[in-house]
Amino acid sequence: MTKLVPLLLLAATACTSSLDPATLIARDRVLGAKVTVDTDPSRAWPAPGEAATITWLTASPGDAPDFSWTLAACPAATTTGLPICDGDVFAHSQANGPVPALAMTVPADMEARSIVVLGAICASGSPVIDPQTFEASCDDGSHADLVSQHVFLAHDGATNHHPDLAGAPFVLDGAAWEAGDCPEIAAGTEDIVLGAELAAAARETFTFEGAPWREELQLSPFANAGELDQRYAYIEADDERPSSLVAVEWTAPGADEVPAEGLRVTFHFVIRDMRGGVDAATRTLCVR
Repeated sequence: MTKLVPLLLLAATACTSSLDPATLIARDRVLGAKVTVDTDPSRAWPAPGEAATITWLTASPGDAPDFSWTLAACPAATTTGLPICDGDVFAHSQANGPVPALAMTVPADMEARSIVVLGAICASGSPVIDPQTFEASCDDGSHADLVSQHVFLAHDGATNHHPDLAGAPFVLDGAAWEAGDCPEIAAGTEDIVLGAELAAAARETFTFEGAPWREELQLSPFANAGELDQRYAYIEADDERPSSLVAVEWTAPGADEVPAEGLRVTFHFVIRDMRGGVDAATRTLCVR
């Protein structure tokens, strides 16, 4: 597996063109990754010697498939930039199932500030790395998602917790939007505001260059139909309100795209605190 890491690294830096908008779930795809400490899932930073699991957040336009994956973890050369290994692989996974994941125990003598997880994930077939082109594909000819993730480690008492998006109140044009509900929307309706209210307490404070800072939150929205107006929305670090709405606008698909029985649109929201903390939530709308 150690020999595979350079191939995964080079493959992960390659670009794949697509005509679909980045926010559209038109195929089975990976949206991000979430690291949880096994003894405390609210924590995003494992300490040396602790066991943790990194799971990859996925979305599908229809029924979710069983994924197959090749994933490897190694000490990182840096905490930012290209995901470059600075040591041997200490955990790897080649498996298949509904949720791509890598279970690992961080070596107790790990001195690096972060580790890197690299790999490839397929929604059908199994990942194959071409040693000549350093590209990844699935052995049935389908698309492979190349993935890489820096995982920060807890040192000297510093830590980070995940923001809570799944437990946050969502709003749809100012009204409550509960999980499991499917409010009806007329086909072609434009500029529908949808998002979530996040309390200031959801943004941890930390010390940077000797000064206190509050986390910034970045929301990434995705949908399997319609058009989202932006890829990201933010709650800025200097936002001092006790509660802030992080929202985007969405235009429903036109009547020519909606079948007679209506169209159920699924939204996936991923939030990041820009320090390794991640959470995700889904909501649905019924377009007629």
